Amino acid sequence: MGNGDIAIGIAIGIALGVVLAVLAYSLGRSGARADGRAESARQIKAATDAIANGLRPEGGKPGSAEAELCAALEKGWAPIDSERQAALREAVGKVSGFLHSRVRVPLAAAEGATSIDDLRERVGTALGALGDLDFFLETPPSEKQGTDLVELVKQVANEFSGDQGVGLRLKLPSAPVRASINAGVLMDGVYLILHNTQRFARGTTVDVTVQAIGSRATIAVRDRGEGFTKEAFKRAFDPFYSTSDEGLGLGLPHARTLVEGMGGQIELRNVPGGGAEVQLSFDSI
Repeated sequence: MGNGDIAIGIAIGIALGVVLAVLAYSLGRSGARADGRAESARQIKAATDAIANGLRPEGGKPGSAEAELCAALEKGWAPIDSERQAALREAVGKVSGFLHSRVRVPLAAAEGATSIDDLRERVGTALGALGDLDFFLETPPSEKQGTDLVELVKQVANEFSGDQGVGLRLKLPSAPVRASINAGVLMDGVYLILHNTQRFARGTTVDVTVQAIGSRATIAVRDRGEGFTKEAFKRAFDPFYSTSDEGLGLGLPHARTLVEGMGGQIELRNVPGGGAEVQLSFDSI
């Protein structure tokens, strides 16, 4: 359940609480004792206060309006605290697994290194993994300037192909497509998207297209794999969510942070005919 679902649940819970409070008051006026009416209103007020703070409210007497409200919430709403705990457990598990496989294992193997070069390689692997984590914690520079996205995509595609040994098919216009961005930051964002796409493309062609669409300058990265599942589409930007045991689940969330930090937008879609597409767009200049 996302934050939007939680907010809706809270709003519905508060609305139900208000309605039940009005009902309790109306019934009380028809002949119930004043102290009973006050107690009912107090219990419903306590329940709505708990809901507003993301806590699970305590039910009233069996069969009471308060108990019915709490039973409904049990079936259709998860408290914020539960969501936070689940997200924390997922994050800790991902980071622990990453540190074990990418840091602890290479360092343990370094003890049996047979040469200086072997030792240097294993230690370098561990340090590189720690550097990857540090990358996601860095605050990107905010400076922007007019940049041709065509030339930028050529550069990052060459770097990605050289690092990963993966060929990309570029679809670029002959004229410049310019936007006000930080070139280094956007290159990091596009690299993360290419890395994520390449992992799930399963050997299919990855297309990178630059276009000027109306007043927007766009970069689209498309594969011809299986596309986003329903859950992956919903959670793609959730930190630490990944459908791969090897990934930390920070690539797309961090790319989104970088792009939106420059005033851009990032959108995901499944493409008719198969595959997935990630599109970045900025105001063109």
